[in-house]
Amino acid sequence: MLSRSFAALWMTLSFIISQLSFIMEKKAFYVLKDFEENLKVTSGKNYVAKCPKCGKWNLYISKTTGLYNCFTGGCDFKGILQNFLPERPTAGATHTGEFYPKKNKIRFVAETSRAEKDSVKMLPTDYKRLAPEPLTKIKRVTEVAETADLDEQAARHYLSAMGISLQTAALARVGYLTTRFTNPDSKAENGETLHLRSLAYVNYVNGQAVNVKYRSCEVSRSTPKDNEGRTVFMKYWNQDSPTTPCAPYHIDCINPLRVEEEVIERLIITEGEKDVLSLLEAGYRYVISVPNGASCVPSKAFEAFEEWLAPVNDVVLCGDTDLPGRTLVKKLADYFGPRSLTVQLPADCKDISEVLVSYGVETVRSIIDGAQPLATDDIITVEERADQVLEVLQGRYDKGYEVGFGPLTDRVFHPTDLGGLIIVTGKPNSGKTDFLNDLTCRLMMKTGRHVCYLSFEVPDKNKHIAQLVRLALGQVNTARYTREELEPLMHYLHTHMVHLDMHEVSPTPAHILERADRVRRTMPMEYLVIDPYLFMEVETGRYSSETQAIKAMLTQVQTWGRAHGVWVVIVAHPRKLMKLWGSNDTEDIDMYTIAGSANWANLADFILSITRVDEEEKRYTRLDMLKVRDQDLCRKGTVVYVRQPCGRYDERESVEQVVAEMQGVVLERDVGAWMK
Repeated sequence: MLSRSFAALWMTLSFIISQLSFIMEKKAFYVLKDFEENLKVTSGKNYVAKCPKCGKWNLYISKTTGLYNCFTGGCDFKGILQNFLPERPTAGATHTGEFYPKKNKIRFVAETSRAEKDSVKMLPTDYKRLAPEPLTKIKRVTEVAETADLDEQAARHYLSAMGISLQTAALARVGYLTTRFTNPDSKAENGETLHLRSLAYVNYVNGQAVNVKYRSCEVSRSTPKDNEGRTVFMKYWNQDSPTTPCAPYHIDCINPLRVEEEVIERLIITEGEKDVLSLLEAGYRYVISVPNGASCVPSKAFEAFEEWLAPVNDVVLCGDTDLPGRTLVKKLADYFGPRSLTVQLPADCKDISEVLVSYGVETVRSIIDGAQPLATDDIITVEERADQVLEVLQGRYDKGYEVGFGPLTDRVFHPTDLGGLIIVTGKPNSGKTDFLNDLTCRLMMKTGRHVCYLSFEVPDKNKHIAQLVRLALGQVNTARYTREELEPLMHYLHTHMVHLDMHEVSPTPAHILERADRVRRTMPMEYLVIDPYLFMEVETGRYSSETQAIKAMLTQVQTWGRAHGVWVVIVAHPRKLMKLWGSNDTEDIDMYTIAGSANWANLADFILSITRVDEEEKRYTRLDMLKVRDQDLCRKGTVVYVRQPCGRYDERESVEQVVAEMQGVVLERDVGAWMK
């Protein structure tokens, strides 16, 4: 007994002497030669050396950056080899020993004020070491065959139920203990205190314990078994963490000093620590878990480890299948972008841990190895569109619909149900709104389409609806019609049109589309008419120029229209037109005379110009189709119309025909109601 005490005392004294010796011999900087007697030269990107402080072979030295770090718990020997220093630290700054590797360049982080520190990115070395007290209470899971420790027995029972071997648990340095939890369901003022046997997931950064999460591993007292006979465990947890936010669990697995590969082909990210163990059990090395489960904010969780994540090629997102889990996967996919891959779990499994328990390791591997890029409508392959392409090749596709004027108009304006952006322009008082009224009324009455009007220049909505009734009837004077005769027509319009006003919110593109979405969710919509663009509040402050603001607006409305099969019609005024030399006439309107930006011409699917000719010998309206994006169905061209007293625009074959009819001849097709 005395000899054992003496041996223990001698070991303690030896350790103290070695530490004192290290302190006395410690140098400001080290070079590789200082370790050559205790250095293992490897074929990988790191050297492995004996740590001069703790004496363990856990010192890793990067061959490319010169960073070194001892991964022995409790040892904080770390830094950078002197010959890798790019420059001396800033004069007056206190060197903290922190480093930031990026593309083989090193930048030292000097101690700064709190205000300055808030403006810089968090680094792995910002994670404070966990206090010794919690660690002294935690015992490690071992691989010995049997144990008399009741806490370890409970931990082993939990791990076994989860399909986790002792070897995997020991490799992950899983601990166990009896610890205190607060029952949130207790009626006590401060909650009921429970002392439960628990697992301890100790997390490490640079080999140092930075936080620990405790998870109860005792069997539920109220429901020990579920409907399928599986053991149900109490769902209590808490944690010790001196740094916020917590580091992702098992993040040290991608520590640059511990990874030999230049590129990590796949990193798996899970929602919880248990899932990490399940994937380690399946043989995967690079697995981490987000801190704080589904409530994780990726930008905060991974900020300090961006450089560690940089060598990762693919990120497999293996979240839970419930709503919070799916939401987390979406957030992670947005954060990691095109590197993201997702998995498909069996319908009866909530997470990958349940897959391991229910189906085994092989199924887990099949799921992870079968991870696919996140599905998106933005990537279109020939295979997925094969049927639709064959229909096009065989002539079976949407050939558009007639808008109701006649064959001449159909030749230049023949829309489909795809939706998009239509621009209507013309000189002031040329009849743009008047022509649109007739066009949209024909669309409703003759094709059954639905129209939503946002007409800033039509303050009296009653008169606008009344004008649509007159157009449908082909009558100027409707006073002779009875209520019974008019109500069916008004009911039809009620089911096919609606007006928007922008009194409650400002008429920004976002607000307009939000209001239009409300309409679209309650009734069909094929046309959204914005008349005119001048009253829209384009958010110029967010962009460097008016041109960029207009481009953003047009892209926004066009994308929305195509997404929902809606034609967004915008009435846009031309810029100030130049007078022709020696005449009072102005230049003709083309695609590029619309005020504000050439993007009107670039982004529109249709651009049509309305011109009113009012001369003594000829009076007519001319439609010039200036742009047609899909010329398979219609082409650019010109159509002339005679405006009838009721407001109808009836197409004519030529200006000469208009002149011939100046005596008031009305064609038979130009009379009669559109609705019987």
